[in-house]
Amino acid sequence: MNLKALVLGVNTRPVVNSLKNLGFYVYSVSYYAPEDLKADEKYYQIDPLNHGRLRENYDEKKLVEMAEELVDDVDHVFITSGVFESENSKIPKWDNVVGNDPKKINEISNKYKTYKELKNLGFNIPEFKKIRNKKQLDKFLDEFGCCVLKSNYGSGGYISKIKKNDNIKNLKFPILAQEYIRGKSFSANFVGNTFITFNKQIIVKGTYAGNLTPYNNLPDKFIKVFSEVIEVFELEGMNGIDFLIRDGKEYIVDINPRILGTYETIEMSASKNLAYILLTKNSDFKLKERYIKRIIFAKERIVSNISKRNFLYDIPRKNAIIEKGEPIATVIAKKNIRSIINSVYKECAEYGRKESRDDI
Repeated sequence: MNLKALVLGVNTRPVVNSLKNLGFYVYSVSYYAPEDLKADEKYYQIDPLNHGRLRENYDEKKLVEMAEELVDDVDHVFITSGVFESENSKIPKWDNVVGNDPKKINEISNKYKTYKELKNLGFNIPEFKKIRNKKQLDKFLDEFGCCVLKSNYGSGGYISKIKKNDNIKNLKFPILAQEYIRGKSFSANFVGNTFITFNKQIIVKGTYAGNLTPYNNLPDKFIKVFSEVIEVFELEGMNGIDFLIRDGKEYIVDINPRILGTYETIEMSASKNLAYILLTKNSDFKLKERYIKRIIFAKERIVSNISKRNFLYDIPRKNAIIEKGEPIATVIAKKNIRSIINSVYKECAEYGRKESRDDI
């Protein structure tokens, strides 16, 4: 009899497919449902033919409720991004989670509280403040000139950069303001308390859009600092620490206490099944060749007709309508990323063209 696993989150495909390679019977509870998702049973929110907008349609509560119906029937639960990361998240007590449980994920996802703890413990973080009105925001900008705005809850995710005298509209308070540090974005990844790799992050308009793994041009002294973070917060399983560098110092900007977007680039570089590593807690492996992951976003409202091929993942259903700014697919390769991205765009037609969708 096969072991059973449940994978829960916005996009479960990477972990689901790893578990299928191990022979698991896998339940997927997710927002997205790409054609290359190999789960035995799929529960999802998206309309495969009309993707809509994630921010408007995503319903964490419904995902968790569905997971609750399945959790007692599985041996292991794997948690990816998008659940237990908000102030209003329902926090179940599950004892079969691989890695941090929902309560721990929720605690770490309270950015303001986590930033305060990091600062009190002596770690370098950008200056920050919980902003309750425009007057407080103006004062913060008077001091720093430029800042990034984040939601008070969540790990990673969307941020916006603003400057003093910018015309700011439709802000919902309270919000978290953080000193803007110019520079490239990086992450450090751990399995348990073992450092695995540094990554260079690809950020597009304030949103995570991929990474380069491994990224070996960073000093080993950072590893000790981030290992202390993992130990202090008693984190388990797969975890990531996002950081920036200024004047040779590391500045922590986020802790991601669940399975990361670098999951597959680590798997490919190490030629190891990461689900197996997380289950056995055997992190004795090395990364070899560098891989690049790049999420492709729609430049306009499009109709997709993407063909399945090497290096392309999260493939939408034929003739799916995808809104401007929403993800189309994911490329993971060692080289020729740009040509693959361009080929994807060529296979998508702007919605509303006169051609029939069957001819696209």
